[in-house]
Amino acid sequence: MKKKIVVVGATGLVGRKTIEMIKEYKLDKNDISLFASKNSVGKVFEINNKNIIVQELNENNLFKEKYDYALFCTPENISKLYIKKLVTLGTVVIDFSSMYRKEYPIIIPEINLDKANESIICNPNCSTSISLMALCNIHKLFGLKSVEYVTYQSLSGAGHKALLDQKEINQKDLRKLDYVIDNNLIPYIGEIDRQGISKEENKMIYETKKILDDVNIKVSATCIRVNVDICHSISINFTTRKNVTLLDIENALKNSLNVKYVGNDFSKLQPRYVKNKKDVYVGRLRKTELAKNSFSIFVVGDNLRKGASQNGVQILDELIKRSK
Repeated sequence: MKKKIVVVGATGLVGRKTIEMIKEYKLDKNDISLFASKNSVGKVFEINNKNIIVQELNENNLFKEKYDYALFCTPENISKLYIKKLVTLGTVVIDFSSMYRKEYPIIIPEINLDKANESIICNPNCSTSISLMALCNIHKLFGLKSVEYVTYQSLSGAGHKALLDQKEINQKDLRKLDYVIDNNLIPYIGEIDRQGISKEENKMIYETKKILDDVNIKVSATCIRVNVDICHSISINFTTRKNVTLLDIENALKNSLNVKYVGNDFSKLQPRYVKNKKDVYVGRLRKTELAKNSFSIFVVGDNLRKGASQNGVQILDELIKRSK
């Protein structure tokens, strides 16, 4: 039986990739509807040999039909405006924003799919999703005592307008980012709180503990915007609770689902290589002197795929399988 699925925010970077993932995961035989802002009305996507026209997102249009599932590829303010009402109408919503991550489960299917049992299911932050793909099996086998992230996040993580910032724009009102990114990097992402921690960093700290279901892990993060179009890279230092060797960590990574361990093959630890690949790539494993059982890895993943759309569509795929 076909399911009625709606993609909200269908014409943004993540929305377009979500439509692509729906096709890749062979969910396009379902009844798909697309919504976006007024500026995108009338755009057409070919899905399962049918031309699907993008409708304007407003209450009259969105609530005139009942949907089984909704994918919200939208910022927090849009999610806040529509999701709760959709839920009251019987729709299960997968929200890509951070609007409901404190209230509802944050799901990475390879890690905690068993918790995907609410009417609102949250996609993680893109860097958290990519990072935890590498860390989850290590935590399961050896326990994580502490994790320290340094992220190098691509422009696409800030939306399609940020990609225009790759060419220097001196008028601030024409830029998506706060500062020129050409030949540069920006040492924070999101608003800075009183403790000097950015919004993006707070997301990673909170979501790591919630997804791994362990509030005792000590987490810190430094999030940096870099002049790369797609793919986030993360340097991760971590300390395990159990005594382990480099070989133990290497084997844990090699046996992690949808993770490619590439060791010191640096050609495969670059955004240019990983772009549009479904797996997360991990290498540069080494022991550090920071603490006993302390190690370092370098992780690269496509932020539009595992960091967003692919993860959300994986959740959708599993929910549909459950309903059969």
